[in-house]
Amino acid sequence: MSIFESIYGGLSNFPYLFKTDYPSIIKFKLLITWFKISLKYLTLNKVFYLKEEKLLGFKVHAFDYHTILFLFQEIFYRNEYFFKSPTDSPVIFDCGANIGFATIFFKWLYPQSEIYAFEADITTFGILKNNVEENGLKNVHLFNVALSNKNGKIDFFIDSERPGSLLMSTNHDRLPKDKITVDAMSLSSFIKEKDFNNIDFIKMDIEGSEKEVIKELSENNQMELISKLCIEYHHKINNHKSDLSDFLRIFEKNGFEYQIDAKNFPISAESRFQDVLLYLYK
Repeated sequence: MSIFESIYGGLSNFPYLFKTDYPSIIKFKLLITWFKISLKYLTLNKVFYLKEEKLLGFKVHAFDYHTILFLFQEIFYRNEYFFKSPTDSPVIFDCGANIGFATIFFKWLYPQSEIYAFEADITTFGILKNNVEENGLKNVHLFNVALSNKNGKIDFFIDSERPGSLLMSTNHDRLPKDKITVDAMSLSSFIKEKDFNNIDFIKMDIEGSEKEVIKELSENNQMELISKLCIEYHHKINNHKSDLSDFLRIFEKNGFEYQIDAKNFPISAESRFQDVLLYLYK
């Protein structure tokens, strides 16, 4: 990330921070924290290759400092996973937890929340576990599994040269690099096993597997248990045929409304991959 990209990220995402319901002092703290991390990335990190940071009362470990900057900017500064809960102790699923940045965000937002975090890659899971334990996060339950539409073993694609890559996926086209085998679990079987009667919020960023997981939840009549979701939908991976309408139809059938956020430069660019952020609610 160049200095231009860092400045652009700060300016383009500032309206998202400005429009949140946070008190002004919280917005200011988030802005200052983003500035501090950006400055360290552009200066000290070039020499010392930093891999950890203290922010907002938490200590975060990562594979590299770029990941810390990127995830803080998306999750805290841009507030991608902000949601309003009717209770101080919401039940939250962090699907595709990676190193745990979203989990930390949810604990910052709702300290009494009950969180179930799922991460497939064993190396990344180790940092996730360390971040949860070192910060003393209570009521956070970790599962080293890939979410799928079935239980068992499944191929999972990583980049051994870039551990913790945010592109790791069960979809080969998303990261056509190194293949490993991991445990897989259907989200519906987990919900049934734990006997949930309500899930307040599901954050899902599982790099192309979101369609099969959501479809399987719907087929097992479990969408009615979920109040809100924020899903990163991966549009046109490897120029696949567009099928966003099929995905959204599942939610419409189950009584959800939604908001959509996406970028494409220029808008007329054809056959280009896009991350599409979906916020779904009843």
